[in-house]
Amino acid sequence: MDYEQNNYQAFDIEIIDTEQQRIECARLSFIRKVFLIMLFQIGFTFISTMIAYSQIPIIEYLCCRPFLFWIFMVVLILVIFLLMSFQKLAKQHPYNYICYSCFTLSISYIFIYTSHHYPTYSNHIISLITLQIGIIISLITYSYFTTSEINLSKGLICIVITTALLFIFLFLYFKLSLIFLFILSFLVILYGMHIIIDTLLIVNGEKHELDIDDYIIAALMTQVDIIGLISILYQKLISKISKIQINSN
Repeated sequence: MDYEQNNYQAFDIEIIDTEQQRIECARLSFIRKVFLIMLFQIGFTFISTMIAYSQIPIIEYLCCRPFLFWIFMVVLILVIFLLMSFQKLAKQHPYNYICYSCFTLSISYIFIYTSHHYPTYSNHIISLITLQIGIIISLITYSYFTTSEINLSKGLICIVITTALLFIFLFLYFKLSLIFLFILSFLVILYGMHIIIDTLLIVNGEKHELDIDDYIIAALMTQVDIIGLISILYQKLISKISKIQINSN
């Protein structure tokens, strides 16, 4: 009798372990898909920005139409508003693909327009996108080589190593200011940390109630959260600068 009971207990433990492994595998697959979608979006933006260097007539035409800039800016704001206010609608097919396409095209055009009209800062913009791509690739590599749940400490190690290597490359290739690269590298490390934390919160169900197939919206929401974080930091920075200027006067 004890032998049969032990067999039942062992069988139950095996079922629980198998179910746990299946859940962990599904969660890891979800995270990989989110990272891959983010890589596609940033890669598309990078290629578009590089095209802005060229003198192709269509690029000249698109960048010499200021109203297009404001149209894409409004579209970007509407997509962000839709994701924040109507998540259930945004998760449905084909609205998820529409949101993703509009977000990608809007971000890409804004970068193209900025690079074309402010060529002095084009190397700075390229450096920013290059670091972003490097961070996403390092996180994808980490997610495919890990055999357990993704955690912040190991992800941070990948991010710091990638940032250090790209820091050296950008300094030697673009001859940018060390101060600028240090600040940019620090911000990109925060960007990478936020991606990991936000993705884990989403996959754990602690932020944005999403299903296992909602990886497109999860990728967009992660980037929207990053935009929100940047806007908050920008507002605080502006307020600090204003206080310093008032005190100095």
